[in-house]
Amino acid sequence: MRRPRSQRRSFDRARDARALVVVGVVGAALAASCSRGGGAEQEAAPAGSAGRAPAPATPAGRGADAGQARQPAAVKELAVRKLAPGAAIAIDGRLDEPAWQAAARTGPFVNVGTGREDRSLPTQGEARLLWDDAFLYVGFDVSDGTITGGFPQGARDPHLWERDTVEVMIDPDGDGDNKDYYEIQISPQNLVFDSQFDGYNAPRGGASGPFGHEEWSAGLASAVELRGTIDDDSDEDRGYVVEAKIPWSSFAKARSAPPSPGDAWRMNFYAMQNNGGAAWSPILGEGNFHRARRFGRVRFVGAGGEAGGAGAAARDAGPAPVPAPSTKLPGATGAAGERPGAAAPSAPAGPKPGYRADPPDR
Repeated sequence: MRRPRSQRRSFDRARDARALVVVGVVGAALAASCSRGGGAEQEAAPAGSAGRAPAPATPAGRGADAGQARQPAAVKELAVRKLAPGAAIAIDGRLDEPAWQAAARTGPFVNVGTGREDRSLPTQGEARLLWDDAFLYVGFDVSDGTITGGFPQGARDPHLWERDTVEVMIDPDGDGDNKDYYEIQISPQNLVFDSQFDGYNAPRGGASGPFGHEEWSAGLASAVELRGTIDDDSDEDRGYVVEAKIPWSSFAKARSAPPSPGDAWRMNFYAMQNNGGAAWSPILGEGNFHRARRFGRVRFVGAGGEAGGAGAAARDAGPAPVPAPSTKLPGATGAAGERPGAAAPSAPAGPKPGYRADPPDR
């Protein structure tokens, strides 16, 4: 039976509307499929001549800093060149010999918790290293806006970490197990704290010490140069330089001392203030400054670069500071009686104190 013409027109309009809906749904599905396919092709396609795929999109609100916030897991490494035959280092706090200019450098110390440079820290620095058959040579260039001493001159093993100091941790075995490691600190007053440990922070006599076997002596010679006035907050200081030579014979627990080219010891270097500070190899929350598995690897190479990249900068190291004149520390002498000279490399002045890095050294 034929429908009246008015009913046929209504039916046709309804049929056409349903067809349009179906077409729209199919079209949307096809568009979505094409969109997904296009994105995948773009991510898989090589980017530029290096053939690397584009980086995945960063979540909204996080930006580029999100990747930088990830903590590095690897410890740092440094190849240290042996002094050339006939070369000499005068322990005067100046770091001006040609050998120091070519020495291996750690680059700027970093925040111990994040592993990144942190200009908010009140003290910062870098270290340089050399060696020969008799000594390990260490030079520190520290930025510090308020140089603090405050200990009696001639004090034996004062708690230097409570004020300003540099610190060297040394694990001769290189295995990072915290067995038979050494701690050496030298302050802007050219005072020394040195001790030997059997285990992680052990032995320990309580909150006030003794810390480790404090009867151990590194037998070192050291000298200090100041860029400012110690214990005087009326002026703005720029920091200080520490230079030291440590005899290999002091490391009785080492399997082999002096090391041979190719040997690797674990070490860490700190610039400290008020029981905190900046480090060469960051601790990353794995303990305090004594955590040997976070110490960097120092590989000894020959004068000609045998067994490694002689004089190479540390991995992840930043640029070295530009040398500039400095003032000497009045009346300071080395452990062997040396008196400091008059000039030292400069480092950028650090910000004012007010921040203590975590974890504390003690």
